[in-house]
Formats: sequence, C-alpha cells, structure tokens
Amino acid sequence: MVTVQPVLGTTDDTTVSMNNLRTGWDADQPGLTPEKVSAADFGRLFTTSVDGQVYAQPLVVGTTVVVATETNSVYGIHGVTGAIQWHRALGRPFPFDAVPDCKDLKPTVGITSTPVYDPSTGLVHLTTKVNDGPDPTHPHWYLHALDLATGADHPGWPVTIQGAPANNPANSFDPYAAHQRPGLLLLDGEVFAGFGSHCDQGTYVGYVVGVHTTTRAIRMWATEDSTSGAEAGVWMSGGGLVSDGPGRIFFSTGNGISPAPGPGHPAPGHLAESVVRLATAGTGPLTAQDFFSPSDADNLDAIDQDLGSGGPVALPSPPFTSADHPHLMVHIGKDGRVFLLDRDDLGGRAQGPGGTDHVLGVTGPFKGVWGHPAVWGGGGGHVYVAENDGQLRAYAFGLSDLDQPELTSVGASSAGIGHYPGSPVVTSTGTVPGSALVWVICPGGPLDDNSLCTNATLRAYDAEPAGGVLRLRWSAPIGNSTKFSVPAVSGGRVYVGTGDGKLIAFGRPSGSPLTGGFVDLGSVGVGSSGQATATVTASDTVTVTAVTTDPPFSLPTPPQLPTTLPPAEQLAVPVSFTPTGPGGAVGSLGFSVTVGGTAETVGLGVFGNGTKPGFSASPSVVKFDLADALNVGDRMTLGVLITNTGTTADTISTTRVPAAPFHTGDPPQAILLQPGASVAIAVTYAPTAPSPPAGDADRLTITGASGLSVTVPLHGRAVVGDRKISVTPLILDFGQVPVGGSRTLGFHVKNSGTLTLTLTLAKAPTPPFDDPHPLAEGQQLGPQSDLHPAVVFAPTATGPAKGQYTIDSDSKHPKGKQIVNFTGTGVQGGAVPGPAKDSWSFNGSAALSGADLMLTRAAPNETGSALHTVAVPTGKLRAEFTVEISGGTGADGLAFVLLDPTATPQVLGVGGGGLGYSGLPGIAVTLDTHKNTNDPSANFLAIATGGSGDALTYASTATGIPDLRTGTHDVQVTVAHGHLQVDLDHKRVLDTPLTVPTPALVGFTAATAALTDVHLVRNVAITY
Repeated sequence: MVTVQPVLGTTDDTTVSMNNLRTGWDADQPGLTPEKVSAADFGRLFTTSVDGQVYAQPLVVGTTVVVATETNSVYGIHGVTGAIQWHRALGRPFPFDAVPDCKDLKPTVGITSTPVYDPSTGLVHLTTKVNDGPDPTHPHWYLHALDLATGADHPGWPVTIQGAPANNPANSFDPYAAHQRPGLLLLDGEVFAGFGSHCDQGTYVGYVVGVHTTTRAIRMWATEDSTSGAEAGVWMSGGGLVSDGPGRIFFSTGNGISPAPGPGHPAPGHLAESVVRLATAGTGPLTAQDFFSPSDADNLDAIDQDLGSGGPVALPSPPFTSADHPHLMVHIGKDGRVFLLDRDDLGGRAQGPGGTDHVLGVTGPFKGVWGHPAVWGGGGGHVYVAENDGQLRAYAFGLSDLDQPELTSVGASSAGIGHYPGSPVVTSTGTVPGSALVWVICPGGPLDDNSLCTNATLRAYDAEPAGGVLRLRWSAPIGNSTKFSVPAVSGGRVYVGTGDGKLIAFGRPSGSPLTGGFVDLGSVGVGSSGQATATVTASDTVTVTAVTTDPPFSLPTPPQLPTTLPPAEQLAVPVSFTPTGPGGAVGSLGFSVTVGGTAETVGLGVFGNGTKPGFSASPSVVKFDLADALNVGDRMTLGVLITNTGTTADTISTTRVPAAPFHTGDPPQAILLQPGASVAIAVTYAPTAPSPPAGDADRLTITGASGLSVTVPLHGRAVVGDRKISVTPLILDFGQVPVGGSRTLGFHVKNSGTLTLTLTLAKAPTPPFDDPHPLAEGQQLGPQSDLHPAVVFAPTATGPAKGQYTIDSDSKHPKGKQIVNFTGTGVQGGAVPGPAKDSWSFNGSAALSGADLMLTRAAPNETGSALHTVAVPTGKLRAEFTVEISGGTGADGLAFVLLDPTATPQVLGVGGGGLGYSGLPGIAVTLDTHKNTNDPSANFLAIATGGSGDALTYASTATGIPDLRTGTHDVQVTVAHGHLQVDLDHKRVLDTPLTVPTPALVGFTAATAALTDVHLVRNVAITY
C-alpha cells in the first residue's frame, strides 16, 4: 500500500530537491514571492569560500548550511552570517586521472552526491571516495554520519561500502570503477545510495546500496544480474533516489543490457534504460518489483540517448491524480520525451498496442534533460523542466475527455538556459496564484578545463506562463557553476554552491556593498537599441572603480569613475541592449568596488528580448549525425522548437514537410502563437538505405498567416550495419563433479556487429545441466554488448553426462544455430585438492605464498577470499587446516566458509569485521581477533550464519580459547548427524545443531581494517 506524501512547506532543506518525492517544491516561502524578489534590496547576502568544487546541493537545517566539496571536505556554515562554524576533512580525495579518458570531474573526486539529514538523530549522512589504498586504483567508498552541531563522526561510523549484491553475488562492489552521483535517500531507518560509473569507463555495474542507521548493516542490489553483470549505472545527473512511502524506491538506469519486451512485474534480471521500483521492506534482500523501459531502449543505448541522464519525480496527489491512476510519476531522459507513468504499474517494455509503450502519456520530444523536473501544485498542477541547451519549459497537468492524466507544454523561457543547467526548484506560498517562482542555475558559457560551467547565473522565473512565455523575474551572476547544480532554499534565502569553491546566499536585505534591482530592458527589435538605467545604492562607503558588461549589452555613457559613494547614495548607469538576433538574452553588470580597503565585484542581472517579425527555429539546423552515422534500420528523433519572434500573434498556416527518410508525423496547422510563444515539432530520421556520399538532406519549412516563414535544414548520414552473434566457447567440460555437488561454468553471447540483434531461440539445457537464469527469447542485444549465461552441472548419478544450449538470432549466422555442448562426469565422494591456481579462485588480496595461502598482508583495508571452484556435498564433510594470524596490530580475523554455490567462486564479502564473509550466502567458522559490535570478545571462535556490514550473526561462540595471534593453530571442522563440530588445537570447542548448505563452495576468507595482521592458512585437507 502506497502512503502518499503531500508536499508541505518547510523551513529546512534536508535532502536533494526538498523531499523524497524529489519535487523541488517548497510551499512555505513567503519571503521569496515575485514581489519580494523584485525588490531593490534583494541580492547577495554573503559569499563564503570553501576548499573545493561544490557538486552536492547544500543542506539547510536551522541556521546551519552543510556544504560538501570534491576535496572530501564538509563545512557547517551559519545560514545568516556566512561564518564557518566547523570544518571536517574526511580523507584524501580520489584523483580524476586514475580513470583513463575521464574528465567529468577535475582535479579530484570526493563528495559528489547530495547528503541527507536525519532529524531523529541530528546526523548528516554523506558518502566519500577516499584515496587511502596502496595506490589510486584501490580507493574506498565510505558512508559517514556527522553530528550537525560539530561535524564529528558519530561513534561506529563511517561504514565502508563493500560486499556483493544479493542478485549478483559474483560481482563484488568495485570502489574504483563506481561513482556515487545520485542524492542520498533516508527511508525506514536506512540510508540508500545509487552508484554508476566514471564516464562509462571500466567494468562497472549499477548498484543500490542500503546502510541501516542503527545496525550499520549493508544491503546491496545490482541493476544487471550475473548473465550480464555490467553497466546500467544509476547516476541521474545527481537527482535523488525517489520514495513515495515505506518500502518503495524508484530510480532510473543508463546504458547496458535492456530488459526483453515483457510485463513490468516480475522484473527481469537486465534493467538498463529503465525506471525501476525496488522493494526495501524488512531486512531481507532488495528486490526489483516493477519497471518501465521504452520500446526503443536498445536504439537509445546504441545512439547514447540513455534514459538514465534524468531522474524520476513522483507527482504529489493532489493535484496530480485521477480516479484510475492516483499515483503518478514523470520522467525525461536524453532524448527529450516526457513520460507520464503510473507508480503502481510502471508499464514494462513494449506492452502497449502494437509493441508500443504502456504509459499514461508521452509529450515531446523537446530537448534532452540531464537532471529532473520540479513541481508546483498551483493552477491545477505544473511541471518544470530545465532542458539541456534549451529553455526552461512548463507543462500543465490535466485530465483528458476520458479522465486520463496528461501533461501539456504551456510555456517556456524566451532565453536559453545553457549547457548542463541544474534541476529547478520552486518556491511559493502554498498554491496561492502569483506566489510561485522557479529557480534554476544556468551556465552562460562553455565548459572550462575543469569541466565547470562558466559565466553562470542564478535565475528566478514566474511559475505561471503569460502568453506562452515564462517571465524572467530576477537573475544574478554566480561565477562558475558545476554541472547539474541545484540551489537550496530556506527561510526566504537561496543558497548556491559553485565550481569556484564558494557558498553564495541570496535574500533580503542584501548584504552587498551595492544593492539594486534586476534590469529588464524589455523587447527590442533586431538591429535596434533599447535603453534603461541601472540604479545601485551604497550600503556602506563604497568606491566604484569600474562598471563592465558584455554584448549584446553595453554602456553608452559610462559614469565618471572612480567615484566614492557614502551610505545610501545612488549611482545611475545607463545600459543599452542591441540584439543581433531574436530571443531572450541574459547578462550582468559587473561593478568593481573597494570597501574598507578590500576589492570585490558586485553583479547585477540584466535582461532583454530581441524581436523580429516571423519565426525562429532552435536548433537552426537539425543534424542526426552529430557523433556518427546511423545504421540503416535505426532511427533517431529530435525536437525542433518554432518560436514566434515578432511582437504580434501569428498563426502557422502551412508546413512543408520533408520526404523519407525524414518524417515529422502530423505537421502543425492552424496553431496560433502569441509573441514569444513556441511549438515543438518532432523530426525523425529513419534511414532504410545507406546515404549517398554527401549524406541525406532535406528541409522543414514553417509559414505563418503573415507570409513569413522559417526553414530548417535537415542532415543525416546512414551506413549499412550488421548483426554479428558470436557464442564462445562452444564446448564446456565440467570435469569430475561429485554426486550431490555442483560446478558452474559460463560462456559468452556477444553482438559484435553495429545493429541491435534479437535472440529468436534460446533453449536451455536439461538436467543434470541447468541455467538458473536462462536467456529469454526476444532478448535484444545492442552493438558490442554481451551476455554471460552460467550453466550448473549437478550430477545425481555417477558416470558421464552430456547436454547442450541452443541459441539463434536474427543475425543470420553463416553456420545457423549456435550450439554450446556440455560434458561432465559424476563421481562418488573424494577430496578437495589443496589451494592451487588450477582448481581454486583467489579473490581480492588472497594469493599463494609458496605452499601457504595468504589471505591478507599486514596492511590496512585488505579483504581476501579463496574458494574451490567445484561445490561439494557436505553431508560427511571434514576439513583440517592450520592457521597463523600475526605480524600486525591485531585485526580482524579469518573464516572457513561453506557457501551456497549461487555465490560463485569469485565472491568477496564485506571486509573489516565482516572478515570477507559478511553478506555472502552460507555459513562460516570464524577465528576473530578484534571485537566489533556483535562480538563477545577480541579473541574467539564462532559459527556464523550470516552478516551485514561488520556485524556477523552467530549460531554459537567460544571465548575460552588460546590466543589466536600467538603461534599456529590446528583447526578441524566436521559435519556429522546434523551438527557442525569445530576442534581447535585438537580440542572440541563447538558442537552446534545446524543445517549446512549442500552442495557448498568451500574455502577461506579474511580481512583487515585500520588494524591489521597477516592471515595465513596451510596444510589444507578437505574430504567429503
């Protein structure tokens, strides 16, 4: 049952985009109405410098603003004065160049995601990527819990993010490849974080990780199961994981293996290019319950128009509701389509009529989005989208004649909002008409060498469109911004973190040495000039040394400078606006001033709208081959925005549509556009044959009743692609496997062509061979993508066995169907060979050292596991081995493990107090030398049945044993008559009734943390 969360007013901003729905709406901001923001004394309150770039949205709790930087610094800054109250450095940041060919974040990666505040504990939770391993390729991710009042870490924190996802236990969390971009979510006493990659580099997979705030137990889920195990990152351009009530999380994923066409639930194992609903209730594994993926998901993947650049937003009810669909969600990705979804039935893939999308509505496409919308409940409900290289666009919510919910584009800003603008936020006094503003951080120039957005401004737009245009109410320069930057609001103030390493606060009365209102020069014809006067008032004794601006603005008669203004004296500066083209232009006046011997620059926002009779098109030329040619059979849709740039209304009377391979659908006819209003036209390039040498070209022409027109050239290039399926190897020999045991081997199915292929036949083997996650017929595989089916041989009788997996696709392989043949032999009983490279898997820090198995060195934060590759029956298992734990400062211990074979021999559990076993399915005999939360002492032996984080769950423990860190110790583990018996140095110490998994992977794990030891195992003898 969904608990709908209403959007209430708040004086605090404790999570990204205001609330867990991620609406970005604060309905209790009477100090930020349009009239008050337009006042001459609304402006900069203070600027406080911090030690790095600020990508995370600031949090505001009471009078404290929490600011986190990419240098792993966190600040508590007074929200009124700007004074730094505390500062914490949380470890050396990760260097950007440790990941080849990735310059998204320079020069370091530290705290990127927005933290979350827990009001029940007074703690701020945040993640850090720390370069504290032996080299930069071995960093760690930590989740911290900082005291809001002091910045101190809460006892027992931070928690190291580690382990393996329950749905893909062979794919242990890789802190090097992973990047944590989405804002954190606090839900049901657990902090959830989403992980993606750095620039799609390396072998990565998307994760959702939960850490319990009391027990610090870790849960982990992967977006791709073991048959793919790669990509589908969760990044959402910094948007937060969404929740609409207990036990429910929503998020989107990026490029990877998309789900096969099918219903949304049960959710499949491949969830790239999807909006996913995850179930989190209880303490069991996280599980995917529902999903939506566009019917053309594989095409989106092929042309890098992934859904995961956008984050979903749950729409509050009321007003966003209908009788049949009370719980709505909106989502937009790179291709600019606005999907309206039902949160209780997301839609699966290709479940609509004729294989279309089973969604409530699709609007657009407009420009793509790197972020997420904002919401206002006034006027029947509005949704605001900050388009990349486009406009701020408003959509109105309503119900169709059939009582179905729909979103309609009703207005847009006249000026563009830049490359990688931030997600907007909305302030209002409830739903009172005329009280709402939409705030957005807008880059003004190209990215600099550190991937920062130059010449950025903070802007406030009226939330209610007038004549199809969102009026720019106010703006101010903020220097360089970070990509996708989101402002925070609280108590009538707006806070912005910048790429220059600053926290800037805006409000009234301004604390700036000069104050003045926003300068709006109105509409001016192209080729003409308009003038206005900017008037600033001194709030202290101020010497003005220079006033500057940039085209299309100028200073026709600059004031006599330098001049000194006493308090309350004014300076008038004439400003001219000379547009060279139609459309809005946002700029600033820079006043260079000296106050009390200190020099600074004060900025004042200016705006003008260039007009020209007729229409404009954005983009002016539509190119479908920006990155590369399309393959014949692929398709790409882009939006063209047609705007009335004149000063009188005009009606689109005729449309000249292009010919194939370009398509526009139903051309717009008889559409009345008010001055500044616009309409979007979707143009699709769908080549069915290769292009001529110069490419395909045509044009789209829009003509108004005035006789004026605009022509948009269209260009595309198509080449003949191919589908190439390769299946390797075609023979798998499982060797000898004991009856009652099992062994798992895998093979690869890859599309090495340039077109998406579809599996038309996928016939899994029959017992004693099995694929627990069989390939699905209809599964699509994008170019250069591959699957990794895992086949299990579990003999029930002695003697040879044969099986096969038959696979076919639409790639027309010259040899037809691909058949993978399996052979194996079932044998009775036997012995596990000692640790060796040909029969054991060594993971993490584990390695052979002569005849010894060294699980860890005496080095911090090492985790190792060594597992025999064949699962053996355990009914009569007997294991003998010698351990030596020494050489360090005393932590954490080692374990002999009996794991469920679904874990695979490559698994690595949680380190530290988890001993490399925590989080893995099965049982362990632990020899522990450090006391953690659940431990009885700092020297004990135990039988563990599971664990989460550094907390293990014990079936039995023994503390009266010899010092495990002194000398060597002989261990014997026996399974007999439903009991697990453990002898230490030839003395029985535990005899516990227990169900032991059978078959089981046998082996050893160990770990260190801040304290260390060498963990050695030798003389291994295991029989069954």
